[in-house]
Amino acid sequence: MTDSVSRRQLLRAAAGAAVVLPLVGSLGCAAPSRRVTKGRLRHGAVGCGGMGGHDLSQISDHPDVDVVALCDVDANNLKAAAALHPDARLYSDWREMLAAEDGALDSVHVSIPDHMHGPVMVEALNRNLHVYGQKPLTRTVSELRAVVNAARRAGVATQMGIQNRANPPYLQAYQLFLQGHIGKVHEVHVWTDRPMGWWPQGVGRPEQVDPVPEELDWDLWLGVAPERPFAASSYHPFAWRGWKDFGTGAQGDMACHLMDPALWFLELGRPNRLRSDGPLPNNETYPLWSRIHMEYAATKHTTAGPLQLTWYDGGRKPDAVLEEWGAGPDVYANACLFIGTEGALLASPYDTARLLPEDRFVDVPLPAAEKFNHWHDWVDGCLGRGVPNAPFEYAATLSESALLGNVALHFPHETLEYDGEALRFAGRPEADALLYPNYRKGFQLPG
Repeated sequence: MTDSVSRRQLLRAAAGAAVVLPLVGSLGCAAPSRRVTKGRLRHGAVGCGGMGGHDLSQISDHPDVDVVALCDVDANNLKAAAALHPDARLYSDWREMLAAEDGALDSVHVSIPDHMHGPVMVEALNRNLHVYGQKPLTRTVSELRAVVNAARRAGVATQMGIQNRANPPYLQAYQLFLQGHIGKVHEVHVWTDRPMGWWPQGVGRPEQVDPVPEELDWDLWLGVAPERPFAASSYHPFAWRGWKDFGTGAQGDMACHLMDPALWFLELGRPNRLRSDGPLPNNETYPLWSRIHMEYAATKHTTAGPLQLTWYDGGRKPDAVLEEWGAGPDVYANACLFIGTEGALLASPYDTARLLPEDRFVDVPLPAAEKFNHWHDWVDGCLGRGVPNAPFEYAATLSESALLGNVALHFPHETLEYDGEALRFAGRPEADALLYPNYRKGFQLPG
């Protein structure tokens, strides 16, 4: 094994993980069967502001992409995107765009609030479009199944926006893991500083009712969610993440980035047991912090017995564990810590990978790593030039852990036994109900 992780090595690793993590049946990670004509990708944007604008800029920067359609419920976002892509046709309703552009599009990206991911992705996949979707893949677990099954039927290239896996810190951590320094893993801790100061959580519904801005189609923004009055600065454009009707909180925002190494390196499937030690959410938002314990079936990379993973958000960390391994309480604000039989590995998307305790590994060099473009990797997959590194088969399993953590929040200090194949919790129909969405009339999709 060389000291450098290449893009091709990462793709092989990600594809291998996808083979062992199917949601339904056994698809593996085959190359997409849908072909793009004339070697150019005709792309449409569903979401042009915020992360949607960033996704659009990265995808359109590929030399073989033509942006032909833009859609956003906010006219200001649409105007800004149209200035960069003046030949694109403009829409405010994604349903109208997909219908009007049928046959004129090869692909879309879906970069909008979490509650609308599933409906838009399923409709796009049913039209045999290649799809790049933001994380988490959907807002509820049952929607994950619908999206993955639609992708399998379509035979298209899919990718979830977990671009950190294409950056050197994670590639270096992965190489250190493959070198076997820490032995078999028996415990993982994952933490984030979200939502502290990023968006509101632990609050009730705003009392004020504000006029809807002229540029915003509030009904389309609500989409499948229940109707509620507009409140300035409370939902659009970014604060929606903490609201249960629209977002998935700190876990939905960051677990898909920070738990990614755990599922990727260890080739984990779904958790089969969960327990929340944190506060109960209120009716409107997720709590200010959480600590979720999850158990996964053992793999070839772990010790015998279930793998223990603990998630922390709201600035909580495994302080005692970090002190034991010599990392200290001020270590990285967002990270994944692997505890093995021979040592520990600290992986962060924003900071240097570290083997712990450091005095035991002073002679181990930090591997070189070759960064690649996560968005272009998907475009190349659409064009038949390989397999994307974070396809929906894998992304759905990763997203499921985050979404199940949010279910566990509603049953604090209770161990939930989860049957992922049957999509149910043993003896807990109240928890089962949280696996499914309730779509507003007029926005339902078949099935």
